[in-house]
Amino acid sequence: MTNAINPQNNFQNTDSRFVRFAKDIPIVVNWHITECCNYKCSFCYSDWNRLDEVWNKPENVRKVIENIASYHAEHFGAGAARWRLSVVGGEPILFQKKTQFVVETAVACGAEVSVITNGSHLENIFPFARLLSQVGVSLDSFSHETNMKIGRQCNGRTLSFEDISDKLTALRAINPNVRIKVNTVVNQNNFGEVLVDKVAALGACKYKILRQMPFGDNKGITDEQFYTFIRNNYREDFFGKADGVRHIFIEDNSVMIQSYLMIAPNGCLFQNGGAEYRYSRPLMDIPFESALKEIDFAEERFFSRYTSTATESIIARMHEKAA
Repeated sequence: MTNAINPQNNFQNTDSRFVRFAKDIPIVVNWHITECCNYKCSFCYSDWNRLDEVWNKPENVRKVIENIASYHAEHFGAGAARWRLSVVGGEPILFQKKTQFVVETAVACGAEVSVITNGSHLENIFPFARLLSQVGVSLDSFSHETNMKIGRQCNGRTLSFEDISDKLTALRAINPNVRIKVNTVVNQNNFGEVLVDKVAALGACKYKILRQMPFGDNKGITDEQFYTFIRNNYREDFFGKADGVRHIFIEDNSVMIQSYLMIAPNGCLFQNGGAEYRYSRPLMDIPFESALKEIDFAEERFFSRYTSTATESIIARMHEKAA
């Protein structure tokens, strides 16, 4: 993937919906700090051809995080929702000390921090679990056979429901306030499965269902396969009484394109939506606002993912197709 800088973008200035919505909805920046992982999921897009990982130098971590914090303070002010740094990979918690330093630095800069993990080494975050506001666990199946087909295995070992349940119980004993989110990528191997009951039993406050993103020779899944999973798993009733709070969020491919604020392992903002990722210059070298202007960013899609808009649109399309 080439390091292409794009001068055109959808980002506006301080009078945009991005800024107005951010008063209530936190700005979330996903930092893919490493592409190293103990799993080999067939549909994983976390591939940067082994870019230099800037988190190997603590001063780079400080520069990137302070850069984002300064932008947030300048544009949104003290009354806005706190921004959130989501530490992702690869599998970041394979490297406990480096992940802990990123988390501590972000918290010191006023951010909420979440870690996204495959759960296999969840115990590695226990030493700094009190600093986390949210832990996201990527779970595509609770079937050993399905996980083996997907590539969610290491040396033939997969993560069972009992395994992750025990790990999350231990996590909550350390940080009772931590929010648990579960992410599922709907793919060729799991589209017929029912997971929502077990996701709810894990105590997840948010369940995100994502359609596998096609890339290269991988064509993704059909509408009917995606809708099959939704019909079987879009069950808000599993999450307790109907209190008007949405727990299940659904993202189709069109919603995921250009709607995430993402940092590559080399400290550059990057964006999807084409044959190649588009990269900004490194956040160690230029202000966050300047980097935003070098990538495509669809702010409307960003906020549709954190409200009911995207989910309701997908549900409506599913019903229309069935009619």
